[in-house]
Amino acid sequence: MPEILKSISTKTWLVVTQSCLGGLIFGYATGIIVGARGPIADKFGASIPLQGVIVCSILLGALIGSFAGGFAADRFGRKPLLLFTAVTTIAGAIGSGFGPNVATICILRFIHGLGVGSSSSVCPLMVSEMVPLKRRGFFGSFFQISITVGILIANILAYAIEGEWKLMFCLGAIPGGLLFIVWAFIAESPVYLEKQKKNLIRYAQENEESTTKGGDCDAASSNSVKKTGFSVLFSKNTRKPMLVGILLAVLAQLTGINAFMYFSTTIFLDAGIDGKNAPEIAAIILQVWNVLTTLIAISFVDRLGRRFLLFTGSMVMTVCDLLIALFFVVLHGSAKGWASIVFLFIFVAAFEASIGTLFWFVINEILPEESKSIGAPVINAFQWCFNLILSFFFLVVVEYLGQSTMFWIFGGIGLTTTILLYFNLPTSLGKTTTNPINNEVDSKNDSPSPSSNNI
Repeated sequence: MPEILKSISTKTWLVVTQSCLGGLIFGYATGIIVGARGPIADKFGASIPLQGVIVCSILLGALIGSFAGGFAADRFGRKPLLLFTAVTTIAGAIGSGFGPNVATICILRFIHGLGVGSSSSVCPLMVSEMVPLKRRGFFGSFFQISITVGILIANILAYAIEGEWKLMFCLGAIPGGLLFIVWAFIAESPVYLEKQKKNLIRYAQENEESTTKGGDCDAASSNSVKKTGFSVLFSKNTRKPMLVGILLAVLAQLTGINAFMYFSTTIFLDAGIDGKNAPEIAAIILQVWNVLTTLIAISFVDRLGRRFLLFTGSMVMTVCDLLIALFFVVLHGSAKGWASIVFLFIFVAAFEASIGTLFWFVINEILPEESKSIGAPVINAFQWCFNLILSFFFLVVVEYLGQSTMFWIFGGIGLTTTILLYFNLPTSLGKTTTNPINNEVDSKNDSPSPSSNNI
């Protein structure tokens, strides 16, 4: 029996399963608040600012969980972080479902968020380290697919069991329980084990040198630790990949995907879709479209390449932002609504075909091996930070500046990000196991002629 368990512990399907469960945890936990917020506000008399705190509590937990999770994965391994994700998901989901007041619910949603954040760090990381390179793009996309499926399930349940916020929260423990089962069988990442092996060899060599060279080894040991700590993010090989990663985080959050989802029911109402529960059903249809476009996108990841999809998707998203901003100014009534619906669906398709699907594994591909386990969670934390800021201030900005202004801002951010990505995304992205950004810089420096610079 142990031999059978050992034989499946590194199977690709098991690694992809943990990624899918991590995505479901992410999608359901963040999506279910749409249906739970109103009933909670009615029961406890929560004000609008307090409702904002309820919404953002899980995002704050995810921000901290994604950032700290990277360092924990680097220090203790990927598998312990999977256990942490499963336990905090189960405890946070069930606990928040039985919360007696808003303060308790926020605290337990924060704990749940720690699991959500750690899942967004460790689950894609394990895929990038344990899945063969030629299928990494395809299987790496499953994390985003699962996020969209989790959001869709949350929307359907919010409609089917309307008002039952306790049950909505408690059902979020199911993917955590399944992840716990997977954790019991899955092997530790071979990349982490190899890194630990090298560390042991290095420490043994340092100890041996310390007995023969005395104090001189202390300085060498100090330098060695410094190179493998947080300061590695500021090394020459890591600075540009980190910059590109942060640009990808901006593209993922500050071009308006969450705003589109938030305003979807309003857009449907403007189009005249105003029957009983009609806007809510239309919003579910939008989530189905979200899932379908993600499924379609995965077939193009390895065919068309990461750079092409990221750049093209960024351009389409930017155009949609600018056009909808214009529609809010020049159109009215059903004309504004139907025009916005068309570009709403185009935006979602472009998002899922590019940054929505690619972000989670591309941030692991652009970083050098020595900084990946720390750098990717830091980039991920930026993504959660932007999500938190947008979610907290979005309604205030819209109230004082108007809907059109918000989408002009999204369009401006998208245009700037698109230009920067055009000049910084490497053409070899996803085609090599080594860092593509620094490889491309090295090849340009070694090139005898400027004509070989292929942008």
